[in-house]
Amino acid sequence: MMKHPELWSRIEETIARHDLLQHPFYQAWTAGTLRAEDLRRYSEEYYHHVAAFPTFLSALHARLADGELRRAVLRNLCEEEIEGTPHSEMWLDFAEGMGAQRDTVREATPSASTKELVGTFRGIAAERAPLAALGAFYAYESQVARIAGLKAQGLKEKYGADAKTCSYFTLHSTWDVHHSRVWAEQIDSRMDDGEATADEIVAAVEAAAKAMWNGLDGIQQQCSCN
Repeated sequence: MMKHPELWSRIEETIARHDLLQHPFYQAWTAGTLRAEDLRRYSEEYYHHVAAFPTFLSALHARLADGELRRAVLRNLCEEEIEGTPHSEMWLDFAEGMGAQRDTVREATPSASTKELVGTFRGIAAERAPLAALGAFYAYESQVARIAGLKAQGLKEKYGADAKTCSYFTLHSTWDVHHSRVWAEQIDSRMDDGEATADEIVAAVEAAAKAMWNGLDGIQQQCSCN
């Protein structure tokens, strides 16, 4: 039971206004109406956010005093980078399954909306109150946890993808349930310490959620699902 239900009501309402499952791109994915070319373009664009996410964690980790929060951020970072296959490499497995070349994906120049997405998260992690940064991470990972399983199912059933191609999404359908719960518990338990106001946290949640939605807008503009 969370100690700050009003805060969590505001956070969840903010995320719901930018619910990625309602975005036309993901609805087309679920319906199976995207082309392989559209998924390839998506894999190339979104790779830049996936590859950068550990650096957001690093930026926040470097600002924190010794204690449980710093260790929680480090655990998440280790899971992204060094425990098992790095998540960016699993994403490249997805890109490869969609017909992309791994080096081409790594070297591709991201679009303006993807640059804005990465820049938004980087700025929040490096500059805003730590609990606000956790709010942004929660906005991201709580949505990934809900969406990833549906993505994997759609890839298998609609696009004939194999297990390796789907592995990133299969993993994140469970891991990000845990990660988002950790962020929620840290925010809720530390709110009474005055480390950030509710308004600061909700503002970061909204900035992150809007940036993710706008990033998908940019991807959709490049594909046949318009």
